[in-house]
Amino acid sequence: MDSYRMNCRNVSGNCRNRTCGNMTGNRESMIPMDSTSKTCTNICDRIGGPHMSTLSYSLTDLSPEHQPPHQHLRYVTSSSFGSDWNGVLHSHDCTELFYVTDGEGWLCTDETQIPLRKNNLVIVNPKVHHTERSSPEKKMHYIVLGIDNLQFRFHEGETFSPFQIFQLSSHREMILSLLHTILEELQKKQTSYEEVCQHYLSILLLQLHRITGKEFSFAPPTDIPYECQRAKAYIEEHFHEPVTLERIAAIVHWDKFYLSHQFSAAFSVSPINYLLQLRITHSKRLLCDTDYSITQIAESSGFSSQNYFTQAFKKLVGVSPRAYRQKHQK
Repeated sequence: MDSYRMNCRNVSGNCRNRTCGNMTGNRESMIPMDSTSKTCTNICDRIGGPHMSTLSYSLTDLSPEHQPPHQHLRYVTSSSFGSDWNGVLHSHDCTELFYVTDGEGWLCTDETQIPLRKNNLVIVNPKVHHTERSSPEKKMHYIVLGIDNLQFRFHEGETFSPFQIFQLSSHREMILSLLHTILEELQKKQTSYEEVCQHYLSILLLQLHRITGKEFSFAPPTDIPYECQRAKAYIEEHFHEPVTLERIAAIVHWDKFYLSHQFSAAFSVSPINYLLQLRITHSKRLLCDTDYSITQIAESSGFSSQNYFTQAFKKLVGVSPRAYRQKHQK
């Protein structure tokens, strides 16, 4: 179970734990899974008119024979936000599928706020800091699934993506049918309901892949820290710019020395050497496929000068950029 759900904190009077029954300020109504009776207890009526209502079911206590070999549905939550609900940035060690059934709001991350609309599907990969906010005018309703042993790769060759948003208006009926079936199975708890939920999850994932085409693929889970993955993704996106270790460390909110140590442990290369490798790889393509001058290639590959580019290239490749071009240019 992820640390956020294990260690719920009240921030400004708001508890954002999806399976916690801790309410403050009449903000949230949860229906937690009772570990003894396996029945749901609605505490909404006891606190009187909450601004956020939630139905939440946990599948974390499946017996070993019920555990599927791959992805595992950890929890399902059906919620509605009030306009005064203020979410707290948090992360999970599982992937979340977040479907907006009605209303509007925002997905908030460390760096940005992305508008959400009815029929948006949001996929949030593990260890990504995020929260949700509802529009004051149009209260947001959503269903969210927590899925273990799964993360998404949204672009071919990509090592890490924090999240992706899809508009599924034309597939609303099918998506809601699958989600409501899972919720109904968890409510009724008939024989083999756990297996049924897992099978419907598999169908949902396959349907999403079919709907979105090749826009995402399933990737194996990873133990690499989120900050290292984020740093790597930042380097890959900005290698042609004046990137420094200090800048990368500031992006992930780590000390630069700690980042360098953790990044090297995760990827067997330091952040700066990885940056240099990307720049050299990019310059090789330009040397082979274009008629750009050496100075132009150095600049477009992120090097501060032609001299530095030539020195770095020769050190890593073994020959000068000019000699490499003469040998490999088409």
